[in-house]
Amino acid sequence: MDLSKPISPTTTTAPGEVSGLGRWSAQSWLQTFEVLDLGLGEMQWPILDLGESHRGQVMAHLLELNEGDRYLRFGYMAHDEQIVAYVKTIDFKRDVMSGVFNEDRELVALSHLALPRVMLDDETWAPPAAQTLDACAEWGGSVLASWRGRGLGKRLFRHSCVIARNANVHRLLIQALTENASMIHIVKSHGATLERMGTETQATVVLPHKDFMSQWAQWVSSCYGKAFYASSAQAQRLWHGGHGVELEQG
Repeated sequence: MDLSKPISPTTTTAPGEVSGLGRWSAQSWLQTFEVLDLGLGEMQWPILDLGESHRGQVMAHLLELNEGDRYLRFGYMAHDEQIVAYVKTIDFKRDVMSGVFNEDRELVALSHLALPRVMLDDETWAPPAAQTLDACAEWGGSVLASWRGRGLGKRLFRHSCVIARNANVHRLLIQALTENASMIHIVKSHGATLERMGTETQATVVLPHKDFMSQWAQWVSSCYGKAFYASSAQAQRLWHGGHGVELEQG
């Protein structure tokens, strides 16, 4: 699965309801806090949207994946050279990379949301217009083996769903190996429709239209992630007498 290429919008189905991400109702505030994942564990390890300055940390994360995890993440046994080439193609201005860092500022969980783009006259890319019906995006993610079982993959997927909504995307596509039980479980818990094609499974999650609450949720999550990791980096510098390595901000 090549997430470095833009995906063309399609027009097949209308936006619908998604568990935990549906249109805001009387329980909108409770749903908002569910989307933001404001629990104790999530407050300790918030999600940060990455930028160009994080390219090296993205590469280090993917290179740390073992053979089995590389196979599940890319759909084939990716060698170091292939991972390096893949990371070099990532355009942080076009796609959304999000991650979770540990206390040593190592990237332990990573997601890649490949948003659809339309080509403009000046050969630049832009997100789909709000009136575009059923624009599609593609998603992939990975979590280091030692950090599994903490719900990081599920949180990154939910985070990407909110970002996709706010970018006028109405369908999220996930290509996964059928044996990738963790990925299948995550997307099924968000109302995905599954289509098995031999060794691969294509999952489709239908997203509702963006609204004020979805945009507010993304803003709060983004601000908290930046503030948390910035303060953590400052604390590390003070602890090490000003000689700590600063966590780069995108």
